[in-house]
Amino acid sequence: MDKNNNIISVSPTGLRPALGLLILCQTLEELGLDHSAASKITGLSRNQLETPGCLIKSGQEIAFIEATLAANTRPDLAYLVGRRYHFGVFGIWGLALICSKNLLQAFQVAQEFVELTHSFVGLELSVEGPVASIALRDHYPAGAVRNFVVERDLIVTLGIATEAAGQKLPLLSLEVAIPRPGHALEIERLVGCPVEFNALHTRASLSSDLLQIILPQSNAVTWSACVRQCRELITRQHGGHSFTHRVQRAIADSAFQGIQTVAHALGVPERTLRRQLQREGTSYRVLNQKTRLAMAQQFLADDILRLDQVAERLGYSEAANFSHAFKQWCGITPGQYRRSTRDGSAEKPL
Repeated sequence: MDKNNNIISVSPTGLRPALGLLILCQTLEELGLDHSAASKITGLSRNQLETPGCLIKSGQEIAFIEATLAANTRPDLAYLVGRRYHFGVFGIWGLALICSKNLLQAFQVAQEFVELTHSFVGLELSVEGPVASIALRDHYPAGAVRNFVVERDLIVTLGIATEAAGQKLPLLSLEVAIPRPGHALEIERLVGCPVEFNALHTRASLSSDLLQIILPQSNAVTWSACVRQCRELITRQHGGHSFTHRVQRAIADSAFQGIQTVAHALGVPERTLRRQLQREGTSYRVLNQKTRLAMAQQFLADDILRLDQVAERLGYSEAANFSHAFKQWCGITPGQYRRSTRDGSAEKPL
């Protein structure tokens, strides 16, 4: 928005979708609660929030939530807001999740493109033997806004995962880094397990076998198209100036010839490239692997190239080296992955 609160059509760095505030307003209206004070403080009207593609500053969203919580003391507001979400709310990001092969791939997509949502927390998936953990990372000091965001985004995450899987996910445990609310029993009934409040982290644990269950709406071709669109949207949302995404594009364009080739293509010294990526919270190794995996899945899903041709395009001198790396990433061979996308009924990873 400009100084007159007009919506900016271009998406410069630092702006985010206004969707979260729109859903908050809709929930307040259904409950007969007021959001006029928040609108006045932030200069964000209901009509502006409804404008397709509306982008706002993160500070405006935080101020809007803070003013809303000050004016409305309903303790279960975050829970009720979170329950309103479904995958269709998130557009192409939601479609990419629902069309993923399995929950593992869906969480990878969610992590990579979380900027396309309005979430203030990051997702972190880890697997240790038979147990997988989904953690929400937040960086806010304790307070009402942090508690609201953590509870809302936890409910959203579990709801979207359940919708994608087509079944309620049986959690082994759930820790939540907020004080125990008055509606704690309602949250426990929703998740189906005891909840530890006042925990150090917000984290759900489940059987790692569930990550490999084939999703009922899995579609490799649609997934591949959605992932490409997600990348394009993030680039536009950053005004085309995100260094991380410029590096990812250069990695792909260079056919994975190495960091020196990428640095030369971007016109920066290798040390500068590494330092800038570190400032953006990532590394060349992470981006190289992420780009390779995404392109491998796209090539295999499109079913056009032979495996040796896929390996060559991904910078491998031998198809066997590519197959070994792919199996480390996904738990199955490229051939198994390709067959699963062709017939829609993937073989269970070994």
